[in-house]
Amino acid sequence: MKKVLSLLLSLFFMTQLTGSPLVDSLQNEISIGNNLYQEGNYEGALEHYLKVVDNQYKNSNLYYNIGNTYYKLEELGNAILWYERALLLSPNNADIKHNLAFVNQELEDKIDHLPELFITGWYNSLSQLFNSKQWAIVSIIALFLLVASILGYLFIRHRTSQHLSISLAVISLIIFILSVHFSYQQLNSRIKKPQAIVMSSVITGKSTPDEKGTDLFVIHEGLKVAITDQLNDWVEIQLPNGEKGWVNYQAVEKI
Repeated sequence: MKKVLSLLLSLFFMTQLTGSPLVDSLQNEISIGNNLYQEGNYEGALEHYLKVVDNQYKNSNLYYNIGNTYYKLEELGNAILWYERALLLSPNNADIKHNLAFVNQELEDKIDHLPELFITGWYNSLSQLFNSKQWAIVSIIALFLLVASILGYLFIRHRTSQHLSISLAVISLIIFILSVHFSYQQLNSRIKKPQAIVMSSVITGKSTPDEKGTDLFVIHEGLKVAITDQLNDWVEIQLPNGEKGWVNYQAVEKI
């Protein structure tokens, strides 16, 4: 596994709150956690990392380090959970993808995903290029360029410049529409069909939301599933191959 990264607070956070008791406290917890990790005291490192999380601090490097720590503690479910959370914040981070793929190879369940058309796979890859917030930023930039190109067309009389303005306006409009769509799609999907990780060592999917239901399948810790419904203490999950079944909500944790 990759060597633990030194965590840095974001530039904005630092410039706005440098010297405040909260920032000093978070920096101290992170520093202590890093030192304990290097010393091999993974339980102690995890305790300090989670204190930072309790302060509502969201950072892909922090989540990545928590995933590394859980892996060292041989808790594969928690390791995958935090790698997945880190990946939501930094979809293109190569280290996160590498470690997540590495840990997934150690899982007991090897379930094939539903086959998809080439165009569907390409579309999904494009939509996951950024997270929802990043797509929102892209849409704002595209909107700014769209307005600027329209103004350029209206006020610049040079024919070549007008043609360039029209081309830029069309491209900006397409990017704006796609980025808004992808941002909304990710948010909507996370709400309507949230992803989760199996946390129990072994669970049995039931045909109905109670213990009397027929056994449908058996899955193990670390598998990524989708939550499609909930009834009292039971959630209906969908496996990568499309199978569905009911399990106790405590057996899984949302990403």
